[in-house]
Amino acid sequence: MIINLGAEFGTHLESSDDAIELIDILNKIPKDDFIIDFKEVIFVTMNFAQAYYTAKLDSDKKISEINLSDEVTVVMGAADEACNP
Repeated sequence: MIINLGAEFGTHLESSDDAIELIDILNKIPKDDFIIDFKEVIFVTMNFAQAYYTAKLDSDKKISEINLSDEVTVVMGAADEACNP
């Protein structure tokens, strides 16, 4: 199942609450595999990214990401390394 993150949460993702809410929503859907499409997302904060990866690690769902811009990739990559040393 593909989730268009920009359409659901906006193009600027700043709040850790949004990341936690996203994973909570996915955990309630009776599917196991999700693809998060970052196509419309142009900015994320480290707070969002770290909360996203922390919540993702705690989830039993298989969650992957596609269409990250270069700027978003840098922040998400740094957060992923921080959460998955």
